[in-house]
Amino acid sequence: MTDRADVALWKHSGDIYRPEFSTKRTWNLIRQVHPQVQWHSGIWFQHATPKYVFCTWSATHNRLTTGDRMAAWNSGINPLCIFCNQEIETRDHIFFDCVFSTEVWSLLTKGLLRNRFTKIWGELLQLVSDTTLDIKSRALLRYTLQVSVHFIWRERNERRHGATPMAPSSLIKMIDRQIRNWCLTVSATGHKNYDTLLQRWFAVRA
Repeated sequence: MTDRADVALWKHSGDIYRPEFSTKRTWNLIRQVHPQVQWHSGIWFQHATPKYVFCTWSATHNRLTTGDRMAAWNSGINPLCIFCNQEIETRDHIFFDCVFSTEVWSLLTKGLLRNRFTKIWGELLQLVSDTTLDIKSRALLRYTLQVSVHFIWRERNERRHGATPMAPSSLIKMIDRQIRNWCLTVSATGHKNYDTLLQRWFAVRA
């Protein structure tokens, strides 16, 4: 027995206990460490929008509930792509091999990527992490990829739940508007590398 008050101690490493709590050390103790993936900087970047990042990160790990994954859980599920109704819905098909998503992606990024244009998922992950692209093009490509993935996936879910289908042109307008708003927001931060971001977007969309 002692008259001293109890003191909370936090385990840091091994059998060492200290009075201060460290979020970083706690996270490192409970997580499983993996090698850093090559595409991390293309997904997690400054000025990204969290909900778009999460959707793209899930797609990168192939964790979205695409038709092929649902069919593995339930054989009664229709695994065909809701957009084309011809191919099995996989991650790589919906982003961006399907005729619907190909049209959306092509009209948004052909002017930006020019001779480096691709619709292949693996190649896109390499491109968004490619430091040989100038900083404005890289920022626009990263954000366009994430907004496109989010809105295409949302349109896919809405169609599966009976919503009225949206034409590719309408989806493109929504994505374009979101990118314009983001360009204005980022430019307003005063970062010299992004002062003409909106003008660059207008130039590659013309």
